[in-house]
Amino acid sequence: MRARIFALIVSLLLIQGSTWSAIAASNIPQSIPIGALVSLSGFDSNLGAQAKAGYEIAVEDINRAGGIFVKEYNKQLPVELIIQDMESSPTKAASRMEWLYTSKNVVAYVGTTMIVTGGTGVTEKNRIPTMTIATPRIIQHERGLRYLFSPLGKTPDMAKAICDLLDTIPVEKKPKTAAIFEEQADMGIELIGYLRNEAVRRNYRIVSDQKYSQMSKDFSPLLIAAKNAGAEMLLSSPVTPDGMIMMRQMKEVDYNPKLIVLIRAADDLSWGKAMGSVGESVIIMSFWHHAVKFPGVSQLNSAHQSKFGRPADIQTGPAYASVQIIASAIEKAGTLDTTKIRDAVAASDLMTVTGRIRFHPNGTVVDPCPGIVQWQKGAQKLVWPKEFAEVPLAYPISPWKER
Repeated sequence: MRARIFALIVSLLLIQGSTWSAIAASNIPQSIPIGALVSLSGFDSNLGAQAKAGYEIAVEDINRAGGIFVKEYNKQLPVELIIQDMESSPTKAASRMEWLYTSKNVVAYVGTTMIVTGGTGVTEKNRIPTMTIATPRIIQHERGLRYLFSPLGKTPDMAKAICDLLDTIPVEKKPKTAAIFEEQADMGIELIGYLRNEAVRRNYRIVSDQKYSQMSKDFSPLLIAAKNAGAEMLLSSPVTPDGMIMMRQMKEVDYNPKLIVLIRAADDLSWGKAMGSVGESVIIMSFWHHAVKFPGVSQLNSAHQSKFGRPADIQTGPAYASVQIIASAIEKAGTLDTTKIRDAVAASDLMTVTGRIRFHPNGTVVDPCPGIVQWQKGAQKLVWPKEFAEVPLAYPISPWKER
């Protein structure tokens, strides 16, 4: 009798143990959901496509290695990348972010441009760590936001890097005078403000300082004024359509500066085909390029080459790094608790395809890669920093008739 009672107790304990094991197993998530906010349609779709490729390749690499180890579950979990098209709209960025939070329980956001202009309220309210690229404005990080981070430099870093490059030109050949064209939009005003101040601090003389509205049709008055003032270099940050008009009209009015910096205009890969020789020698601030020699870049380039027939694009590397940072933070946190993941992101110190990542308290990166690209022979060539440069800076620019 006692033997039968003992056997019954053992059976009940085994059943109870199996039940609790089943319950515990059911609480382990099948994947780690990360929301990617990119514009796949609208005016911002070029950047969105570049970033999407980087996010996807990074997730493929992580999952191929077995996923991210989460101590809380004592298990490696695959990453589930959930991509949403923001359609180049800040309003749609915010609504897509809310959907990702309420319907997909994402533990992190990665994304571009509109995620900052439209979605930081969502980020802070829902306490979701967010890694943004193609968002160079420093002012976004000066509002006390706790969950916003970026692996790339910001407008002050851009201004410093451009002037560092200019300072490598021998003194006897260096341009001494500059024209500044300031776009009357938030990005243009902030960026050119820092560039203007940095140029003046380094003794470059601004001889023509002019403002214009985005999507202007006629830049000839500004160009003629710069030409008449003897401006040896042009500093501006137009959107791509404005930059294209600017360059074509520069040729028409025969304005021949020794150096042309159009920080945003020529980052679009279509620039080379659309502009031909007229678009040659333009400088842009990229912060990253496929020629940098950081760990993992060659593998990223190989993966991108096999998918798209070219090395990784300018925004692809930072997108890949964004996932690297989030993955490292999840593993260090040992949990999918978003507040603890955020704290692990803030404490990051790791090498990525964009270089060493450490963050200031405001979410901006310490010592960002100062990558500067110049269009040479129809391609984006890395000319700075010196240790990674593919080719020397083309300077002074040849006259229009020789382009």
